[in-house]
Amino acid sequence: MSLPDQNAVEKALHYLAETDEKYGRLKARVKALEHEAKVIKGLTFLESTGTVAEREALATSCQTYRAFVNDLENAVADMEIIRAKRKRAELTIDLFRTVEASRRAGS
Repeated sequence: MSLPDQNAVEKALHYLAETDEKYGRLKARVKALEHEAKVIKGLTFLESTGTVAEREALATSCQTYRAFVNDLENAVADMEIIRAKRKRAELTIDLFRTVEASRRAGS
C-alpha cells in the first residue's frame, strides 16, 4: 500500500460523510436488538415452568430468541465492518496530514 495522496483523502472524506447516518442507524439497531433479545428471553423464562436452569435453557433455546440473536450478530457485523472502514478512512487522512507536514518542514 502506498502513501495516501490528495485523491485518497478526498475519497476518505467522502466515505466518512456518506456513512455517518448509516453507522448511527446500525449502532442504534444493535442497541435495540440487544434490548429486544433480553425482553424475549425474559418473557420466555417467565412463561416456562421447571427449575431455574430448565427455564433458562428454554428461554435461550426458543426459536424467537435464537432468531433475534442471529439478527443481533448480523447487525453487529455490519456495524463493525463500517466502523473499521471509517477508521481506515480516518487513518488515511491522518497519514496524509503527517506526510504533508513532513514535506513542508523539509522544504
